[in-house]
Amino acid sequence: MSPVTEQWGEVLRTHLALGEEGSPVLAAAAFSAEAGFFAAAGRGGEDAWPYFRTGASAAGSGVGTPGGEGDRADDIEALCTVCEEAVHSRGLRIAGTLWQRESRELVSDVVTGSELELALLREGGRVMWVVRAGQGICTFVLVDGDSEAHITEARSLALDFDSFLAGQGY
Repeated sequence: MSPVTEQWGEVLRTHLALGEEGSPVLAAAAFSAEAGFFAAAGRGGEDAWPYFRTGASAAGSGVGTPGGEGDRADDIEALCTVCEEAVHSRGLRIAGTLWQRESRELVSDVVTGSELELALLREGGRVMWVVRAGQGICTFVLVDGDSEAHITEARSLALDFDSFLAGQGY
């Protein structure tokens, strides 16, 4: 898979309602075991890369270089494992922040019948959903705030997006 970052950024924005006022999603990113983080989108055009990548590898270029300077502070091995199994129970270091897994569940996609793996990560008052679709693709969805309504709505959007990915063959 060789994704084009701009196209994937637009797909993230569209499917996760990042252009809408009051969206429960603050930022989102797509990750593959093969390419690392390859697309990110923030609400209202905000630069989402700082939420998901550390250092200069994310700045400006839109794509970090695997093994580059920015990857050293991130737990890339654990991130790759996200795409193979569950989020590590010890948590993940993403953009210098340690996120702890709060819950994990398997959800059956109603359209394709494939299993989607869903994990809720927490860091202080921040919440992030991680959904693993097939073929080593994960979506990271940072919730705007920690209200139950936003967490639930962001979960639905994340699952809808990954259902879309599964329908596209990812």
